[in-house]
Amino acid sequence: MNTGKNIWTYTNKMKTIFVYILSVFLVTSLNCQTKSNSKTQKTIKLIISINAFHNAKTEDAQAIAEILANHIKKSNKLEQEFIVETPNTLDEIEKAAEDDFDCIILNTEEYIHLQKKLSLEPFTTNYTAGNVGFKYHLLVNKTDNINDISQLKNETIYILAREYQKAPFLWLEKLLREKGLSNSKKFVKDIITDYKATNVVLPVFFNKAKACIVTEASLNLLVELNPSIKTKMKILESSDFLLLGLGCLNKKKKDTDTYNILKDIMFTLHENEYGKQLLHLFNADKLVPYKDEYLQNYLKLAK
Repeated sequence: MNTGKNIWTYTNKMKTIFVYILSVFLVTSLNCQTKSNSKTQKTIKLIISINAFHNAKTEDAQAIAEILANHIKKSNKLEQEFIVETPNTLDEIEKAAEDDFDCIILNTEEYIHLQKKLSLEPFTTNYTAGNVGFKYHLLVNKTDNINDISQLKNETIYILAREYQKAPFLWLEKLLREKGLSNSKKFVKDIITDYKATNVVLPVFFNKAKACIVTEASLNLLVELNPSIKTKMKILESSDFLLLGLGCLNKKKKDTDTYNILKDIMFTLHENEYGKQLLHLFNADKLVPYKDEYLQNYLKLAK
C-alpha cells in the first residue's frame, strides 16, 4: 500500500474542500451583514496565526488566506475591504491586531500571552468524539519491546508540532518529571518536530526512530489510510484532553453586525453538510462556546 501517495492525495483534496467551504461560509456571513440596517464597516479583518494550522505549510496557509480574501471580495462585489492576515510570531500577531481586528484564531500559548494585551473575547473551540480539545499519544513500535518511557534514554523522539506550539513538549516534560527522570534536553538524544503527521509517525513505523508524539485525531486519520499502523504501533502514554487553540472576537465590537454574525454562525456549522465537511477538516464534530475550565488541563502541564 502506498501510504505516502494516499495521504498526499487526501491532503490536496481536503485543501480544495477547505477553500470552497470556508469561502461559502464567509460569503454567507458577509451577505447577511450587507442586508443589515446597521451601519457596515469599511473593513473586516480576520487574523489567523500560522501556528493554528496543524498540518499546512506556512506558504500554503498564506496562499489560502489570500485566495479567500480575493474570492469573497470579487464574487460579491463588496465595498468592504476584507483583510486576512496570517502572522507567525507573537510580535507579528500583536502588531496585526493592535490597530483593529474582528476575529482572531490563536493557539493556546499565544492566547495566554496576548489575553491581557489585546481586546480578546474567547468564544469558541472544537468538540470531537464527545470531548473538547485534543489528546496526545506517545507511540513506539511494538517490535522494539519498549514498555516504559525510561527506555527512551538517549533516543530520538519525533513530535507533531509547529514552531510555537508548546503543548506536546510540556506534556513530555511532565511525563519525565513523574518518572523521576531528567528533562528532555538531558534525557533524549534529539527531538525532531514536524507539522505533518506522516513525517512524525512513519519514522517509528519503519523503525527509523524509537518514539513519537502525535495527536489522537491525526493518528486516527493515518490509521484510516493505513490500518497496519494500528497493529504495528503501541501507545505508551496518553495525555489528558488539551485545548490547543481557540477563536476570539474583538470584545470592543460587541455592538457591530460583524461581531454578532461571526459569533452566531460558528455554533451552527454542524447543522449543514458544508459545515460538517469544514469541521471534519479540523477533526471536529462541532464548535462549542469556550469555557475557562477547558483551559485547566493545559495550565496544569507547566506545574
